[in-house]
Amino acid sequence: MVKKEREAMRELVTIEAFEVGLRWLTVVGAIGSVAGGLLWASRQTHPSRWLLGSLTGALVALLFVLLYGLWRFYLWRIRIDLDRNFVGLHRVDVLVGNLLLFGLVGLVVGLVASAYGKWLRRQLSHPPSSAEPRAARSER
Repeated sequence: MVKKEREAMRELVTIEAFEVGLRWLTVVGAIGSVAGGLLWASRQTHPSRWLLGSLTGALVALLFVLLYGLWRFYLWRIRIDLDRNFVGLHRVDVLVGNLLLFGLVGLVVGLVASAYGKWLRRQLSHPPSSAEPRAARSER
């Protein structure tokens, strides 16, 4: 009778593999966001379309950078530092701090996105006065 050695359980996705994927997502997402904003601008007729498109693309790109920054911060918060006898993943204060921090960041991002969306709608529905045709301005 031959004994089979049990295969050790392994992670399906390692932190290192996730890190590489998240870096790619950050770079591709940021570039794609700016390109998407410019593509959107090319299909608009608004006089400030290029400014609005690039600004929108840049703000969405910042979300990808923020995502990566928060991931790195999270890894630092849950680190294992045996020299200082610190295991962040097993501490309640780290858990509560993470919940508060990420909740606050989500709230701020949501409020900024809402305010920007309202501002963008106003910009698109009321073009600047310099966008009026010359004939309309000369009649005044």
